Amino acid sequence: MISLKTLGLVALLLGVSWAYQVKPKNYHKLVEQQKMFNEQFEKEFLTEHMKFMETGVKSDRLEEMFEHLRQKPDMFRQELDNHPLPYQTTECTACRALVTTYLTYRRILNWDRDRIAAQAASTCDTLGILLPENCVKIIDKNIDIFLYIIDNKPSLTAQTICGVIFQSGACVLEDPEFLNWTIEVSAGGTPITSSKTGSNRGPNDFKIVHLTDLHYDPHYRTGYNAVCGEPCCCREAQGIPENPEEGAGEWGDYRDCDSPWKAVEDAVREAGRRHPDAAYVYHTGDIIDHGVWETTISGNVQSITRTNNLLKEVFGATPVYNVLGNHEITPTNVFAPSHIDRPDFSPSWVYELVADQWSNWLPAATKQTILHGGFYTALVRPGFRVIGLNNNDAYTFNWWILYDPAYLRGQLQWLHDTLLEAERVGEKVHILAHIPIGAGTSFVTWARQYRRILDRFWNTVQAHFHGHTHADEFNVFYSAANSQHAINVAFNGGGTVPFSNYNPNYVVYYVNPQTFEVTDFESYYFNLTEANLHPQRDPLWTPLYSFSQDFTISNVSPASLDTLVRRFGQTPSELHRYWTLKVKRGDPFLDAGCDGECLLNHLCEIVTNEANDDRKCNELVSAFRQLDDDKWNWK
Repeated sequence: MISLKTLGLVALLLGVSWAYQVKPKNYHKLVEQQKMFNEQFEKEFLTEHMKFMETGVKSDRLEEMFEHLRQKPDMFRQELDNHPLPYQTTECTACRALVTTYLTYRRILNWDRDRIAAQAASTCDTLGILLPENCVKIIDKNIDIFLYIIDNKPSLTAQTICGVIFQSGACVLEDPEFLNWTIEVSAGGTPITSSKTGSNRGPNDFKIVHLTDLHYDPHYRTGYNAVCGEPCCCREAQGIPENPEEGAGEWGDYRDCDSPWKAVEDAVREAGRRHPDAAYVYHTGDIIDHGVWETTISGNVQSITRTNNLLKEVFGATPVYNVLGNHEITPTNVFAPSHIDRPDFSPSWVYELVADQWSNWLPAATKQTILHGGFYTALVRPGFRVIGLNNNDAYTFNWWILYDPAYLRGQLQWLHDTLLEAERVGEKVHILAHIPIGAGTSFVTWARQYRRILDRFWNTVQAHFHGHTHADEFNVFYSAANSQHAINVAFNGGGTVPFSNYNPNYVVYYVNPQTFEVTDFESYYFNLTEANLHPQRDPLWTPLYSFSQDFTISNVSPASLDTLVRRFGQTPSELHRYWTLKVKRGDPFLDAGCDGECLLNHLCEIVTNEANDDRKCNELVSAFRQLDDDKWNWK
C-alpha cells in the first residue's frame, strides 16, 4: 500500500508554481504510482465511509483520509488546469474516492435523492469547500442533473467521470466512447508548408475593443468581508470584518471578489470614451458573478439585461458581438444538449434571452442557431465574417459531457460547414469563444477535432478572441501535424474584474481592412490599490502596453509571435516582462514574484493547444533549461 506520507512526497516532486504545469522528467513513473494509490484509496475510502454510515462514527482512518482530501485555501483563485500539480493530484484522488462511494450508494444501495444530497452536502462541508449552508445550496442545484446522468448511463464509471473532469495525471480519460468520436472534415484547403505571416500595422487599420469577464456582483458591498474563505467574497451576507483591512474596496478587490456595478459601468464607459472610433466591440462573456451556490434564472436575467443595456447605451450604433460565458447559465457551467426534454434542465431560457437582446447587433438569421445552442455567425462587412461559439458545452465542468459526449459534434460540424462556405466565397473570419480553445479544461476530444478544423481552414480564420482566464495573454496555434508551423493566434481580453489578484483591463486591436488580420494590440488598465485609496474619484485608466512596440516586433502574426515565444525561451528577462503584463501588474502577483519554474509554466501555456499535448512545451523547456542558472532563475 502507498501511504499518505509517501503520496505527499510524490506530490512535492510533481509540484510547480502557478499556471500551466511543466511535467518533471519522471512524471510518467509518478503517475503510475498515483494510479495505484488512487485505486487503493478509493476502495478503502468506500469501506471506511460505509462503516461510518452504518455506525455514525468516523474512524481515525476515515478522518485521516478526509484530511488528505481537504480543500486547499487558494484553490478558488485558479482555473483547474492552473492548479499546481499537488492540488491536481489531491483533487483526482478525491474525485475517484467520492464518485465511487456515491455511485455505490445510488446504484447498489438504492439511496434516494434526498439522502444522496444530504450526505454530499455533509462531505462538501467536511472538505471545507463551502460554508455548510452554501454546501446545501450548491448540491441542491446540481444533484438532480447528476442523478439523471448516472441513472440513465449505467456504464458510466468513476474513472471516466474523473477522467473527463481532470483529463490529466492519474485522471486521464481512457473510455473509447468519449475519445473516438469525430466530425467530417472536407478535403482541400491550402497546404500548411510554413508559419503564417502577416502585415504590419497601418494608418488605415480599424479598431476593435475587446471587453470580457465583467463579473457583475449585485451583492458586492464596499467594506464587507473580502477574506470569507468561499469562492466569492465581498458580499452583503458575509458581513463586515473586525479588521478593516479585510474589507472590500470601493472599486473592487484583489481577493476573491467580483465587481460592483460602478466598476463595471466605469470600465465600459472608459472604453467607449477613449475609443469612440472603434469599428466593433467584442464581448466574450462572463457577466454573472462567482456566487455559484445561489445563482437563479431571474437574478441572471437581471444582470445580463442590465449589462447588455449598458453596452447598447455606451456604444450606440457600433456593433457589439457577444458570446456566452460559462457563468451565464444556472447551475453554473451546465449547458444541456437540445435533445434533453426535461424543462428544468433546459438552457433555452438563456438562449431566448440573448437571442432577443443581441438582436440589436445581429441579423435576424442568427436567431435560429442562438436558440438551438447559443452560437451564431454574422457577416460584418463584405469579405469579413464573425463566428460566435458557445464552447462552454465543451468545458469539462459541463456535466452533460458525461451523458452524451458526441453531442458536441453538432456545433463543431456547424463551425466546419460555416468555414467551408466562407472559404468558398472568399471571406476571412474572426472566431469568438469564452473559454480558450487550448485550455486544459476544454474537453480533449473536442479540442482535437477543433484542431482538425483549424488545420483545414487556417488560411480562412484570421484570429481567435477569448476570455475566462482573467489574464491578458495570447496563445499560438500550431499545426497538429507539424508543431514547427504556427498557423493562428488567440488573443485573450483579460477581464475588467480583479478576481483574483489582477488589475482590471480591456484590449484594443488594430485590424487590416483588406485581410482582416490583427496587426497589433494594446491594453488599458488601472491599478486597483491606487483606485481604492481614492474612493471618491474615478479610477485612473492608463495604457498597459502597445504590444509590437513593447516587444519590438513588426506585427502579431502567428509567425512573428512564434519567433517572440522562442525569444522568450532564450531571454528570461523578456519572458518575465510578458508575465508582468499578463497579470496586468496586479500588486499581489508582483509581490509574490515568478521564478524560473513559474516562467516556464507561463511560456508553455502560450503554445499548448490541447490537454496533454506537450510537444511544443517540451521543445521550449529543453532550450530554456540549457541557459545558465543565473539567467533562468529569474525573480
